[in-house]
Amino acid sequence: MSSLRTAMPKPVLGRFLLLSRGYFSGDLKWRARIQLAVMLLLGVAQVALVIRLNLWNADLFDALERHASDRFLYQVGIFAALILGIMVVNMVHLQVKRNLQLGWREWLTSHVVQDWMAEAHHYQISLLPGSHDNPDARIADDIRIATEAAIDLVHSAFYCLLLLFSFFGILWSLSGVLHVTLQDVTIPVYGHMVWLAFLYAGAGSVLAFLVGGQLMAVANNRQTTEADFRFALAEARENAEAIALVQREPNERQRLQRLFKAIRTIWDEQTIGLRSLMLFSSAYSVLATMFPILVASPRYLAGTITLGALMQTGQAFQQMTAALSWPVDNFARLAEWHASVERVLALQDAVDNLKRQIALRGEDGIQISATAGPSLSIRDLAIASPMNGVLASGISAEIQPGERVLITGDSEVGLMLFKAVTGIWLWGSGTIELPDNATIVFMPARPYLPHETLRTILAYPAEAATLADDACNTALRKVGLTQLEGRLDAVEAWDHLLSPAEQQRLACANLLLRRPQWIFLAHATEFLEAEDELALLQTLFTELPDATILTLSHHAGFDALHSRKLYLEREGGKLVTVHDEGLPQPAGSAEAGHFGRIRRLLASIREGLS
Repeated sequence: MSSLRTAMPKPVLGRFLLLSRGYFSGDLKWRARIQLAVMLLLGVAQVALVIRLNLWNADLFDALERHASDRFLYQVGIFAALILGIMVVNMVHLQVKRNLQLGWREWLTSHVVQDWMAEAHHYQISLLPGSHDNPDARIADDIRIATEAAIDLVHSAFYCLLLLFSFFGILWSLSGVLHVTLQDVTIPVYGHMVWLAFLYAGAGSVLAFLVGGQLMAVANNRQTTEADFRFALAEARENAEAIALVQREPNERQRLQRLFKAIRTIWDEQTIGLRSLMLFSSAYSVLATMFPILVASPRYLAGTITLGALMQTGQAFQQMTAALSWPVDNFARLAEWHASVERVLALQDAVDNLKRQIALRGEDGIQISATAGPSLSIRDLAIASPMNGVLASGISAEIQPGERVLITGDSEVGLMLFKAVTGIWLWGSGTIELPDNATIVFMPARPYLPHETLRTILAYPAEAATLADDACNTALRKVGLTQLEGRLDAVEAWDHLLSPAEQQRLACANLLLRRPQWIFLAHATEFLEAEDELALLQTLFTELPDATILTLSHHAGFDALHSRKLYLEREGGKLVTVHDEGLPQPAGSAEAGHFGRIRRLLASIREGLS
């Protein structure tokens, strides 16, 4: 399969809307649409209250100018009602907006996780090049920012548009007609304060983009470095025992400090951009409060407008410039949103490209199909790397039900062979035919133990409630974990609490309870002592007599447990030979069979140790 292409097309906004359209057009569309409509209607109410407050501002200062105490008290009452209305509208708006943000985030998270976790895509894209690293941070943080910021930006943009259209008319009427005389020619200028507002906000926006133009790229780099640092911390936590045992703390500290140094570098770059933007925006916002008063003051001093009209003009100018300054005020938020959306889209692109390439494989890839026969057939299988081409070729074998097959030789190819049979290794060619409706379980060297109850882990993939205490405790005893009896409903960090050998024993207890038909053991007991390893396998083989078991291992004593051995041998850098050997078993009684031979081997080991 060709390497994954991750170049992202533009524009980001259109692709993000395409990714999210399912929320507003799918099963939850009415809830989402109603919440969005209510949020926008509440935005209209917010603007209406701002307009009424602007009119109140003129009435208040006119009352003060006329020393009319009765009108002043009336305006105080109006102000109290306006404050109450603003409080209620803003509170309800906040609730609706946050519900919409959470609903969208929940849907998009579910959508991305479903694609990412489907059919081993999360594992497969980790082997491919591209800018889709740290998927956990992209799902947990970037989706949150992308959805929350999108709602915030949409609301603020809608609010500013309403302000712009509403105060355009107000400011136009308050501006009156300004007569400009040039060389004995008098030119009437209508709505001069409106044109000054456009000029003021336009100049501010241009300067803001010039000052903070690099913030978007810096924001993207910062989120990447932050994600790298979080991943390193999580990795250190997951491997805390190994780090402590080999006293690697100084090296880990240096690695974490190096990663944080990258954060500091990006932080400093972002600080420089934000500092320049803050320096400009501070002067811009303060000047906006006084600029209209200074411009309109000559008309008040000439007696053509009242004090209330002067203050109303100043406030209307501020509202209009605030609306026109939306790009300036939201530049940093836009940069953060843009960076997060790009990271979410990069992850989704990686999964989509992978799915497209799987669909286009045709007969060029590894073909896995079900067969009516009882056996597992591997024919002319070649295994490739997603980066380095073909690693092995010429693998053919026929595994009959009930066989115990030991696979040894090249461990790397053996592990990839197991992954190909389970369907998670895509790269290569050839045919794999699996017995129809057979239950196949792959057991790796490091089993996955989630932070769940012990009963849940033992029951997987069945529900925990389906397992009785007696069955669980019996399985634990058979694999040598009697110390865990009585803790079936305890929730622990089992991957840290148990040693690697105990974790492998626990995975074997799960096998005893599941009783699958086909079992693939990939170095699944390698952390146990030699004697314990043989004894645990003997338990599995005894308790699951009808299961077909394929064991990947180099353990010399495993021949006695298996009836057949496949030796994978490389020649000239590529595997071209599969030695298929039958393992002779002693004739006679059961004591002289498989397990009698094992007992004698264990006895000789004990004698040698003593």
